[in-house]
Amino acid sequence: MKTLVLIRHSKAEDEYNNDFERTLTSSGIKLAQKIANSIPLPSSENIKFISSEAPRALQTAEIFSKYFNLLPENICTHTFLYNYYTFKQFVEFLETKYSNENNIWIFGHNPMLTEIVFNLSDGKIYSFPKCAVAYFEISSENWKFANKLNSELKLFINPSKLKD
Repeated sequence: MKTLVLIRHSKAEDEYNNDFERTLTSSGIKLAQKIANSIPLPSSENIKFISSEAPRALQTAEIFSKYFNLLPENICTHTFLYNYYTFKQFVEFLETKYSNENNIWIFGHNPMLTEIVFNLSDGKIYSFPKCAVAYFEISSENWKFANKLNSELKLFINPSKLKD
């Protein structure tokens, strides 16, 4: 059994010279804190946080890490998560780099996260807004075999549907 939690980075600066360098806005920081605090799932000692190297995704991961008592320096980063890859390439990435991990939390970007969530939810989730969270349990011992048939969506947090 594998657990995969996908989190899109929170609200970031709109004006920028370099998309990669964008950072969270103050409202983005508050939103990430609110979402992290609202996850009703128990924390686990075996959570592996993996983030895009882009500052806005890493900042979001660091905010979540506080709520799960994880040290920010234990967050793994990969350029791979900044770029767009297919669902198949994503699960191959997990299998190659993290085959022994069973509880992975990914902090990244659209459109890749939307494609992953769409695939695992069998099309039930087709929009993945900023700071959204999708929590899946996957009945497989290998990441490369994750698919819509062996994945169950346990939690979906859509920030645009939350009340202030």
